Parts: sequence; C-alpha cells; structure tokens
Amino acid sequence: MYLLTKTQDDIQSGVYATKDDDGTTCVQFFVDKDDAITYNELLTAVGYELCISEAPDEHIDKLCEALGHAYTVAEPGDIVVPRME
Repeated sequence: MYLLTKTQDDIQSGVYATKDDDGTTCVQFFVDKDDAITYNELLTAVGYELCISEAPDEHIDKLCEALGHAYTVAEPGDIVVPRME
C-alpha cells in the first residue's frame, strides 16, 4: 500500500490525513502507486509538498491504530479527489 508522507519512506515524519464529515482523521492508502502519484500531484497543485511512501499491507491496521486514525483504501480504478477545506 502507498500513502503520502512528509519525507519519502519515513512514516514517522508525518502522514497526510484529512478529516471526514464526522471530524474523524482519515489516512488515504492506495493499492496502486500510480494512483498515489496522481493524488499527490493534485495536492502539489494547491501547495502541498508530500512524498509517496510504501507501507506493508499487513501493517496498515496497526499503523492507523497507533496514530489514532481511521483509513480508507483506494483500489485501482477508484477516483479519489483530495478534500479542499
């Protein structure tokens, strides 16, 4: 799985997350690296400077639980557009 972080391949540097309609912090994961690249390019266009990092599939539950965040997974073919608050 791929996600966006402040420093490449360093989840401890900070993970990009948004708030959903309930106010829950949510991390967006991508199955396909190309989808993560596209999402990152959309964020770059509005001023974010993030990197793409990989996290083993079996660790995302533990990672998000440790961070206290929910998560969603974008499957190949899903259209995901960053929230603009």
